[in-house]
Amino acid sequence: MERWPPVYDAVELAGQIKTLAARDALLEDFFSDRPASVAWCQGDVVRLPAVIPILNERGAALADNAHLTGWLLLSNTCDLDRSLTEVEWAQAVPIFQLGTDENVSDRELLALRRYQYSRQFYLPAWVRGPRRRHYVADLTMPVTVSRRALASAQRLARLSMTGWLLLHSCLVRFLARGDGRFD
Repeated sequence: MERWPPVYDAVELAGQIKTLAARDALLEDFFSDRPASVAWCQGDVVRLPAVIPILNERGAALADNAHLTGWLLLSNTCDLDRSLTEVEWAQAVPIFQLGTDENVSDRELLALRRYQYSRQFYLPAWVRGPRRRHYVADLTMPVTVSRRALASAQRLARLSMTGWLLLHSCLVRFLARGDGRFD
């Protein structure tokens, strides 16, 4: 049997990701400082007083907080803006700090900044500091969050349109890629 194909034009999407990632000002332009007309947007980086709920190899529930930096909201902005009676839940993925320039090899950083990994979404530092920090949102670890919990969340950063387009492109690549079941 053949590999089942992606449901998008893989060459076109790879080109779009490459074009967006290659922009000279991408890292400086990744986040927006403009106020939005809505409280929460898809792609917001938030801090919640939470750990990552996971099931271990025996199916037992665990809570993991190792290296958790924050959460990336994946729910559509229009759903995040609806009333709680219409949409009570949101989706988010955990964000992990990889380290600073000294901790991440040049080769690894180049791959991250080119968005070569389909299961991780690279996030540059949203706060400038003397040592540049690097983060990834792990797309394989989605969690469901009550939108009521967002009332106690702190927004750390909001994506710019360019960052949002890159997130969408990477989400499509992750969710709708060929499945490789016969590779």
